[in-house]
Amino acid sequence: MTPVRRRSAIAALPWLLLAGGLAASYALFMTLTDNLADRNIRTGFGFLFDRAGFAIGETLIAYAPGDSYAAALSVGLLNTLLISALGIIFSTLFGLAICMARLSSNWPFAKLSGLYIELVRNIPLLLQMFVWYAILLFGLPGPAAGSVGAFDLDNRGLHLPALVLSDPGRLALLTAIIAVAILFGAVGRQRVRVRTALALAGIASLSFILWGGVDLPRAGRFGTVGGLSLSTEFLTLVAGLSVYASAYLAEIFRGAILAVPAGQREAARALGLSPAQTMGRIVLPQALRVAIPPMTSWHLNTIKNSSLGVAIGYPEFVSVVDTVISQTGQAIEGVGLIVATFLLLSLSLSFVTGRYARRLGWSVAGQPGRSAEAPRLEPFPLRRMADWPAWMRRNLFGGGGQSVLTLAIFVLAALAIGKGLSWLLLDATFAGGAIECRLASGACWPFLRENARLILFGTYPEAEQWRAAAAAAVLLLSLALSFVPRFWGRRLGLVWVGAILVAVLLLRGGFAGLVHVPMEKWSGLPVTLLLASIAVVGAFPLAIVLAFGRRSSRRTLRWASTAFIELVRGTPLIGVLFLAAVMFPLFVPAYLSIDSLPRVQIALLFFTAAYMAEVIRGGLLAVSAGQGEAAQALGLSKWQARRHVLLPQALKVSVPGLVNTSISEVKNTTLVLIVGVFDVLQTTRLSYVEAQWRPYFAEAYLFTGTIFFLLCFSLSRLSMKIERKLNYAG
Repeated sequence: MTPVRRRSAIAALPWLLLAGGLAASYALFMTLTDNLADRNIRTGFGFLFDRAGFAIGETLIAYAPGDSYAAALSVGLLNTLLISALGIIFSTLFGLAICMARLSSNWPFAKLSGLYIELVRNIPLLLQMFVWYAILLFGLPGPAAGSVGAFDLDNRGLHLPALVLSDPGRLALLTAIIAVAILFGAVGRQRVRVRTALALAGIASLSFILWGGVDLPRAGRFGTVGGLSLSTEFLTLVAGLSVYASAYLAEIFRGAILAVPAGQREAARALGLSPAQTMGRIVLPQALRVAIPPMTSWHLNTIKNSSLGVAIGYPEFVSVVDTVISQTGQAIEGVGLIVATFLLLSLSLSFVTGRYARRLGWSVAGQPGRSAEAPRLEPFPLRRMADWPAWMRRNLFGGGGQSVLTLAIFVLAALAIGKGLSWLLLDATFAGGAIECRLASGACWPFLRENARLILFGTYPEAEQWRAAAAAAVLLLSLALSFVPRFWGRRLGLVWVGAILVAVLLLRGGFAGLVHVPMEKWSGLPVTLLLASIAVVGAFPLAIVLAFGRRSSRRTLRWASTAFIELVRGTPLIGVLFLAAVMFPLFVPAYLSIDSLPRVQIALLFFTAAYMAEVIRGGLLAVSAGQGEAAQALGLSKWQARRHVLLPQALKVSVPGLVNTSISEVKNTTLVLIVGVFDVLQTTRLSYVEAQWRPYFAEAYLFTGTIFFLLCFSLSRLSMKIERKLNYAG
């Protein structure tokens, strides 16, 4: 092909893609219309004004089953906003505290905070939420039969005193909140003194006190009544979101603090400021400017993760929409509302934080000077006993405060280790069955003996479970080969593609004398590994296309790539899974319908590709523009320059981020249970469904949590190894 024809073909490619997209859209629309007509499903948003007919247990506004669907969705939206706000506040405060502990010179304090971060980051959020829920539901006593105090905690939730307001009181409260917000905003702009603001806020709140009263919780016939009740589901969601995000925010804060030039600390020390004053008045205000962008990203994740309330029965927005879809059948409108709502919330938070960042005006990242170095903990001289006393004086008992902190940590650690060993070994049951376990106070290891196969392989036929084990082993072997540098590159990609094909063939069967097993029987660990592997391997080439498409000079390609990435990233994964599980059958003819597992797999692949595309785009932006110009000057075409020059350098920068995305994908596979796919977490929940095994959920979650931790921790070590290798090579 001549250069002229090649350029003409390239110029016509976007128009051909546009024409093909329009034709496919028309075909999908016609198929959708026919399917909706066949199933007698109406379209439009007129259903929002129909009677809902279902109750919602927790509401911030007045709601009754006779109200409209719009009112029910408003209740769900307010619950989502409340959960998101509390998760953002608590995770930020907790993350900052963990960061300070990580930067502490106290050896055990810093080590424990690092252990906390590793444990929390390498266990899926949904699994952590199930653990929290099980602890609150099974670990707390039932509702009190007698009198209760002002504060009461049972397996139905936390009960607190509540303020009862008349209508004038509600108006006064609203006035007080607005006044306090305005006054403290003025304080921030140094227009009003703090004392004046507090005095005015007190005066504004006085009218609220005059029309208010206190309602204390009290024992009722069927549980605690009165006061303010925070349900078990509410507490679970807040605790799960706060703890999970705090581990990531702690590392964000630590990186931002270390980005502050070391001269700032030295100048503060020269002025006579104490370390606490230096941190609070000098370092943290400057570190905040660096931390805002990544912190905003994690706050956006917290908002999207609030949708996990659907898994534990909390009536947040996605849960309410799911109920509406099940009653009306209008999945398109329901999923559209989920996408639009979370996009609006994400854009609103991004706008607010972006404005705040612009108001700060500058970033320490651009300041000259050397950054502060992370405190390096002195390793314990295990083989040199003569150095032990000096090491302990420096790292454990360097002062009065440090000594008290060390002793407190040692006491708490001794108690925790003692109870842990007692539960795991000393008081545990190793033989017998459920009857013997009830007579002991420790772990019930016969539970795992009886249910390990169910957890690992689920409903896969028992006689053929060796195939499921072999499929999982093949995928794990591919993970092990990923640590070998000689396989890095195209060879590793071929290894993973081959492993995925072998695993699918083993699970499916139907050849060489292997019994065919339908996909609805696939479950357990092989499904989790397969979902994550296909999503990561399949998303990689699509992510490259999207990354180049978003940087393309052609508007059609750039806009299409940008729209895909932003829509997918702005939508919770649950919304994407609902799209695949509920809406996909409406867009295809009946003869092209596929099982739920492939639909969910495609959704995970697209979701992963959107995040990978941004990582690769960041790598492309890190490559100097002169590289492409030099390649074209040597006679390479634009595509050859991208393939042989730009992409290899971009991937070198992007590999750590790509591995981190893969870790997230392994954890995201747990969400497929919400749409009916039996992954290893779902089979774990099935293992203690029987009444005799119900008290031993801790053993089940410990087993599954260990599996996920080993997988995610291995991938994080792989990321660090690749990063060191690339830095050394560079």
